[in-house]
Amino acid sequence: MEPIPKKSRLIFLFFSFIIFTACGIWQDFTTYFNLYYNTTDLYDKAEEQILEQKTDLFSTEPPTVPGSVNTDLVKVIEKCSNILQFSAQTSYVDDALLIIGKCFYYQRNYQKSQRKFEELLSTQPESEYVLEAELWIGKCQMRLKDYADGLASLGEVRAKAIEEDEEEIVEETYIEEIVYRKTVLDYTGAISSANEFLLISSNDEIKAEVWYEVGNLNLIIGDTESAITAFQNVFDYSPPYELEVSTNLHLGRALREVGRSEAALTIFEDMRSEDKYEEEYSDIELEIGITESVLQNYTQAIDQLTKVDTTYKNTPNSGAARFEIAKIYETGLVQLDSAAVYYKKAVASSLPKDYILTAKDKDRVFSRYTSIRNDLSIYNKQKFYLHNPEQFVQDSIAYVQDSLAIAEEIAEAKELQEIWSGLDSLLNQSDTTGFYQDSLKVADTLVVKDTTGFTTRDSVFAKIREPERFDSLMAAHFDSMFVNKTFDLEKKRLLEEQKRQNELLASQLTSELPDTLKFKNNPPKRPLISEDSLNTNIAKNQLELGNLFLSELNIPDSAYWYYENTLSNYPNTQYYPTTIYAMGSYYLTVDQKARADSLFNIIYENYRNESIVNAAADKLNKPFIDLNYDPALERYSQAETLMLAGNFTEAVDNLYSIFKEFPQSDIAPKALYTCGWIYENDIKDPERASQYYDTLIVNYPATEYVKITAPKITLYKQELRKRELALQDSLNALIVSDSLGTDSLIVEDDFINPEDTIQVAYEDDEQKPVTEEKKEIEKTIIPISKEPVWNPRRRR
Repeated sequence: MEPIPKKSRLIFLFFSFIIFTACGIWQDFTTYFNLYYNTTDLYDKAEEQILEQKTDLFSTEPPTVPGSVNTDLVKVIEKCSNILQFSAQTSYVDDALLIIGKCFYYQRNYQKSQRKFEELLSTQPESEYVLEAELWIGKCQMRLKDYADGLASLGEVRAKAIEEDEEEIVEETYIEEIVYRKTVLDYTGAISSANEFLLISSNDEIKAEVWYEVGNLNLIIGDTESAITAFQNVFDYSPPYELEVSTNLHLGRALREVGRSEAALTIFEDMRSEDKYEEEYSDIELEIGITESVLQNYTQAIDQLTKVDTTYKNTPNSGAARFEIAKIYETGLVQLDSAAVYYKKAVASSLPKDYILTAKDKDRVFSRYTSIRNDLSIYNKQKFYLHNPEQFVQDSIAYVQDSLAIAEEIAEAKELQEIWSGLDSLLNQSDTTGFYQDSLKVADTLVVKDTTGFTTRDSVFAKIREPERFDSLMAAHFDSMFVNKTFDLEKKRLLEEQKRQNELLASQLTSELPDTLKFKNNPPKRPLISEDSLNTNIAKNQLELGNLFLSELNIPDSAYWYYENTLSNYPNTQYYPTTIYAMGSYYLTVDQKARADSLFNIIYENYRNESIVNAAADKLNKPFIDLNYDPALERYSQAETLMLAGNFTEAVDNLYSIFKEFPQSDIAPKALYTCGWIYENDIKDPERASQYYDTLIVNYPATEYVKITAPKITLYKQELRKRELALQDSLNALIVSDSLGTDSLIVEDDFINPEDTIQVAYEDDEQKPVTEEKKEIEKTIIPISKEPVWNPRRRR
């Protein structure tokens, strides 16, 4: 076979190269149009929607992926996987790996994402996406909280990117590092990284955002002046509209915070005057109102904030405006009742996120303030009525008169409305005022009868409307009834009786009113508790109100007034020592430590059994008092030692003295039980033991020791009663037998007292059988348990 000529071989190789090259190009061509183009188009649209969710470049939260976008990401992953499976020889493999890694990252599946980027590096080391893949590996490590490796990866990528002039990748590394430092609350480090970023970046839009972030970070660490400088620097780089608005608002707030409120107001008013900020007017007007408040222009501030509340109703700024009005009433005008109303309105509104917790806390404090004030007012009024019962009657009558007058006005207005309208439909509409004409139908048949038998029937309300007619009627009745010398005395008695009945009538009037008429606050109420109880309640509420003023509302002068009033007027209540301590706390607040310490010493020396004593001890750096100390414990320990030593009589004396001297001690029932136990088990005297057990049962029936002794005592008494009855029967038989022999003794009753019978039937030397009998009875009394449930000999 002849060899192929060299020229022919060259021609064959050339055409083979052309054919193979054409095949690769053809595969790329078909892959591009069949898969890659559609895949990248779908991915680009999905990524665009994801990045739109991230309004803050340095947000520590990953962007939210909408549900439809997540579905698109799944499709992109499937299509890229097809490229890797069926077009592995094309030039789109590295693109597919990079896109799959990013899709997993946006889905927050950081481990899979990292593996795909690492696969790209290992299989496509010459790819143009190597540096970008390394960047995304660093980002995945940061999200997986592998901060050390992540920071190292970002540093290496940054160095390469600067060398290769890849500015976008450099920016990404700085952004990721700043986000990390914010995440770990290293705000100073974040500011340092941001300043370094500003020196390297040449992108004005990015630099504007970085300066804005530096301003916010400085606000967080409390460096407001540096924040102001940073916000002012933003405007050197022509920021976009949204960034311009946010920067102006933050700059104005920062200026206001450092006391440059006039400059802040100028910024806000300038913004309000420009139409381009129309969409932000609610924010701007809110800031104007707040700034006017800081400038102590309270009238203008309330007007401005009320405008925000009404113009932008049901928006977060409306709720914020209500909160700021409440704040003015609290700290500026010191009108706490109005502040309470607006805090309540604010909490019921939609609020900006940074207002919610503060508003809830303020509403809690002011709800407590309102509640205490109302209770205090009620108790003071009841105490006044207790000393001035005639005023209670007058107030009750006035209450009903006012209620009736207002109800009649409402009824007349409703009647006029129906006449003017001429529409039947009005008759069926609900009454928005809350009052109905039927509410005026009130117990017209109430009967009032005095001790004379005089009875009058009249409307309850007629008595109130025409008191002169009612009084003249009673006077005429008196004049016609009494004509003798006792007229004045009897009339005085009847007038006093009528006064009592008037008081009863006043009480009935308020209870007889329909609920629809009881709208004028609360009706007068006669006190149902004693004056001591009223004083205790007043002292308690004044103490709580003083504490609220001192610790929550920061109005120490008002706190002092309530403390001083309680100490002066209610010294005999249980809250007196606590109020002394509260007054001491007030003096500490106003830097009068000497006076505070003197009050704490009073508590420490005079109220050693009160729980507040240790709070005073803490303020004075003195030893704490053992509030659980019981002197009976020491005496019981001594008695226990005597018992174990065999000195039973002396031990019992000590134990019984505990019951006599410390009857409220928890040791007292235990001491009585031990007395009985000693007589039962050591001295062997059941009778004396039963006496101590009886004392225990009577004085401490609910203790555990009674559960032990009660069955034992019951059995003992039953057995003793049986023996006494048997003895009685024997003695009665003996007496009957003797009476048959002599007529000197007559038995009149079936029951004969054994002791009396013994004295009659026996001489002194013949009484021994009875004593022996008694001893025999005592021997038969056997305790339920030889070893009791609790044994005093065993130390616990």
